[in-house]
Amino acid sequence: MGQHKCKLLSQTRISEDIYSLLLESDEIARMSFPGQFVHIRIGNGIDPLLRRPLSIHRVDPPKGEVRFLYRVVGRGTKLLQKLERGDILDLLGPLGTGFYLEGSFSHALVVAGGMGSAPIFFLIDKLLELKKRITFFWGVKNKNEIFALKDLRNSGVDVRIITEDGSMGRKGLITDILKPFLAEHREDRSLEGFVCGPVKMLKQVQGMAEITTFGWQVSLEERMACGVGVCMGCGVKMKEGGYKMVCSDGPVFNLREILFDD
Repeated sequence: MGQHKCKLLSQTRISEDIYSLLLESDEIARMSFPGQFVHIRIGNGIDPLLRRPLSIHRVDPPKGEVRFLYRVVGRGTKLLQKLERGDILDLLGPLGTGFYLEGSFSHALVVAGGMGSAPIFFLIDKLLELKKRITFFWGVKNKNEIFALKDLRNSGVDVRIITEDGSMGRKGLITDILKPFLAEHREDRSLEGFVCGPVKMLKQVQGMAEITTFGWQVSLEERMACGVGVCMGCGVKMKEGGYKMVCSDGPVFNLREILFDD
């Protein structure tokens, strides 16, 4: 982990409230691993006081560039949205424990709902480097939240899209198209599951994963204060008792070990 002053290179609007932020940081681009995040200070003063966690969306080490994806949901991200090219941002990172990719699997089952795509693209890039076969289930509200689709498919990724309004792919929720796939591949030991999205979706996927014999990794999102496991404010309950910190023990965990609230 290090503290970095990073220049904002560009900010692109993906949809009505989703933005892509490109920063210059040779060190973060070289040191990061899929699933990790940074803790970003928004502004130069103490208001807002707390940093905001952002998943690392993609990296380009040769160019020294790091990309982040975020949705405007509160005051902090509204301020982030107003930043312009050339502005300098203060980042801590890379932080956290990323995805484990050293297993013997040859086929990656990647599942992203909503803003779950933020860390997933970095994961997909790394899986492609490792020559893994990838099936990507992607669920969003509408077609405006889908991006880089052509590049994904040209890279050989099997992308299966479902939208809540039916504007692209099937109409419905991601679990609607995932369930029959899992029923067919429940004992496929070549698979490893990777999932990120809203808690309601994660809990449903966890239940569906009970019929499968392969492993599942989940990237969690949680409100954070310190980002390094000191304040104990981002605890997630484990089935075997006790809590683990999303910022320092995660954000990537074994999906089967998480105890989601009812």
